[in-house]
Amino acid sequence: MNSPLNQRPRRTDRPPNERTADRRSTEGAGADRLDMALLHRTLDDSLDVLRDTYVPANGTGGGWYHELARTEPGATATALGLLAFTTAGRPFAHFDASLAFLAHRQVDSVDPLRDGGWATKTSLGLPVVEATAWIARFLAVARCDLRPDAPDLRRAYRWLLLNQNPDGGWGSLRGAPSRTWLTCLALRALARLNPYDPSVGRGVEWLTADRTALRPAWGPTPDAAPTVAHTAFALVTLAEARPRQENERLPAAYDWLAAHLDPSDDHTWIETYDVMPHGPSAAPIWRMALWHSGLPLAVTALVHDPRGAPGPLLGRAVRTLLAADAGGPSWSGYPADGRTSLWTLWWRLDAMIELARMPLARPRDVCTGCRTPRSSSGRTPATVRCPRCCRAARARTRSGSSGGTGRRCCSARSWPAGSPASAPARGAGASSGSA
Repeated sequence: MNSPLNQRPRRTDRPPNERTADRRSTEGAGADRLDMALLHRTLDDSLDVLRDTYVPANGTGGGWYHELARTEPGATATALGLLAFTTAGRPFAHFDASLAFLAHRQVDSVDPLRDGGWATKTSLGLPVVEATAWIARFLAVARCDLRPDAPDLRRAYRWLLLNQNPDGGWGSLRGAPSRTWLTCLALRALARLNPYDPSVGRGVEWLTADRTALRPAWGPTPDAAPTVAHTAFALVTLAEARPRQENERLPAAYDWLAAHLDPSDDHTWIETYDVMPHGPSAAPIWRMALWHSGLPLAVTALVHDPRGAPGPLLGRAVRTLLAADAGGPSWSGYPADGRTSLWTLWWRLDAMIELARMPLARPRDVCTGCRTPRSSSGRTPATVRCPRCCRAARARTRSGSSGGTGRRCCSARSWPAGSPASAPARGAGASSGSA
């Protein structure tokens, strides 16, 4: 039996049972609301877990391993940890040391199919998409490519291009069969590095070529049964790689995702596959295992639905994410159940960061707080209010008083237009803050 993690002190002043109770106490009261204060508090708690599980490497910086109980960092997990702090806009004291660790792990080879990439602990020293795409994406997001102590991002970019398969997709490396998840990883990295490269277009075509209204969703491979995790990741990837491109096949994929998502199911599962670097007819050399968590990925995908987010469904899914104990992945559990995996923490973090960074307004929104001004055409635009102000406005209407008080909305920035808290659910009419 595996030993549980050492109980090191947490970075918060509140006991862990109080932290969990704070989050769960809101489930019964106001269950139709998205509490942005709770979201940010949960986000900070999750980042504290990363701070407390950072480990130094012998003379080469430091970082994380995907199994947080381990004390030997790995390149992919280190990039994920740094990416979390970077996208959340939070400082991290060991950023430079972690960057040095990634630079030390970058492969230096005369073989152009190997040079510039990163290997995993199970890939026998061969650089693979599973590591290189995540690290390249982090370096592009962090904008540290000009730092002399950073990894060489140009070589990483070239590695991704050279290891694209002739069919337009990506496997673990060139020659390995193309897979949905790995193609999405490579496309998300390239979308940050150079979205205009023709390889991005070929990758998008590989993802979408055989999708139809009758077969709109994605599985691990083009012929596999669809899953929530793969469909959500493909939609997130397409929204980033082609943000302004209309595709008539995507609405059916969003509908499939909404229909098959269980907003109360936050389990993780493992996708395993053999890697055959010398082609599909060759014998496999090693076996890869990827942690997947469908719920947070679906949340991230659904907020990008061009027709508007399905508010009630999204609200229930977000409540499930926020009800989970942020400290769980690092302080208790055993490796076999995923509780101590960085991936369990990462996908929740990524979804929370996406929600926290939602714009205050979207192109067709009118944000007026508790005012109701008239537009230049003389028509009264829709007013975006938080639930408290909506209830107050309805009460004033019933009593015969004016609804336009002229004061600022009590939580204007907590209820961004277009969010699950304020966006109208499709087919449900105007929203008054229901998520």
